[in-house]
Amino acid sequence: MIMPIIDNDLLERKIRSGRWEELAIGTPKLIERALENERNQEAGELATFLAGEMRVVYDIYSQWFRDTAKCLLDKGMSEADLEHEMDVIDELLAPYHQAIGKDRADIWSDIESHLNYISDINVSTEEKLTKLAAAKDKWRDLHDCEVDQLSGLFNLVISRFGENGLLEMYEGWVIGDWFRQRYQRFDVSKIAWGEASWLLTYLGFEGHHGHFSGTHRDGSIDFEEDDEKITISFAPCGSGGRSMEGEVRDGLPALHQKPFEWPLLEQAHDFTWNEKGICSYCAHCCILHEKLPIEHFGYPVRVTKPPVGPLTEQSRCAWTVYKDLEAIPEWAYERVGAKKPLKGVPLGSTHKALREQS
Repeated sequence: MIMPIIDNDLLERKIRSGRWEELAIGTPKLIERALENERNQEAGELATFLAGEMRVVYDIYSQWFRDTAKCLLDKGMSEADLEHEMDVIDELLAPYHQAIGKDRADIWSDIESHLNYISDINVSTEEKLTKLAAAKDKWRDLHDCEVDQLSGLFNLVISRFGENGLLEMYEGWVIGDWFRQRYQRFDVSKIAWGEASWLLTYLGFEGHHGHFSGTHRDGSIDFEEDDEKITISFAPCGSGGRSMEGEVRDGLPALHQKPFEWPLLEQAHDFTWNEKGICSYCAHCCILHEKLPIEHFGYPVRVTKPPVGPLTEQSRCAWTVYKDLEAIPEWAYERVGAKKPLKGVPLGSTHKALREQS
C-alpha cells in the first residue's frame, strides 16, 4: 500500500507522497476519494496534513497583518487612524465574508474540530464528508477574507506613500526577514540545485493546496514538465489572482472595482516585472521569487508569469522552476531590472561580491 504521507529528510517533516501528477490534486479531493472508498486511516492522515497546509498560510497571515500594521505605524500613522481605516476596510468586506467581526482563532478552532472528525472511527462516512465540506467552506471564507483585508491595507500603504512604498513595506517589514530566514534553503552556496529545484516545486504545490488555489478552489492546480523546466499554474491562485478576478461564489467583485476601488498598480516597476496592472498582493511574488534571489543568489528561484490587468480572460498565473540555472533565460532577469550573470561566474550568496564586480 502506498502511504499518502511520508517522512522527508530534506524538510525534516512529513510531506505528501506521489508524482507531480498526484501532487497537482488538492488535498480535500484526496480525502473525499479515500472516504468514498472506505480508506479511513488514509483519510484521517490526509485530513491532519490538510490542517497543516492551511495552518502555514494562517500563520503567514498572522505575521503579515502584524508587520503591515507596524510598517504603517513606523511611517507615522497613528494607532487611532489605523484602527479607523481597518474598520472601513472591514465594513466594505462585511457583505462578502462571514469571518468579518469574528475571532480568527475561534474560526480556526472550528476548522480543526471539523477535520478531527475524519479520524474518528465512530463517525459515519456521510458525516465525515459533511464535516470536510464545512471545514473547506470555513477555511476558504477566512482565507479569502484575510487576503482581502491585507489588500485593503496594502492599498492604504500605496495611497499614503506611493507605489514605491509598497516595495519598502514588503522588503522592510513583511517579507524581508521571511526571505532571509526561509529562502536560504534555495541558495546554491548551501544546497545543490537539484535538491533546491525539487524543493521549490514541491513547496509550490503544497502552498497552493493551503491557499485553495485553482478553478474549483480546492487546491487542485495544473502543471507541465519538459526536459528544461517544471511549471505549475492556477486560474486563479487563491490570493492575488482571485482578488483581481473577484469570487462569484461570494458575489465579490474584483477589488479594483466598486465598492472597493483599490486600484491595480498604475506604474511599471522592477518589483512588478516592469508591467503595469499588477495587483498589490501579486507584487510580493516578484520580490520573493525573483528580485531578492537575484540580488543575493544570482538567479531567480521561480520565474513567475502573473495575471496582468485589465483582465481579458481568466487570471491564470504560472510559476516555473528551471532544472538547470544556466537555462533560465535572460529576459527573466531583464524584466526585473537585472542582468543574467556571465557564464562561469559562480552563483550563490557566497559569491555575491564577485558577481557585483563582474
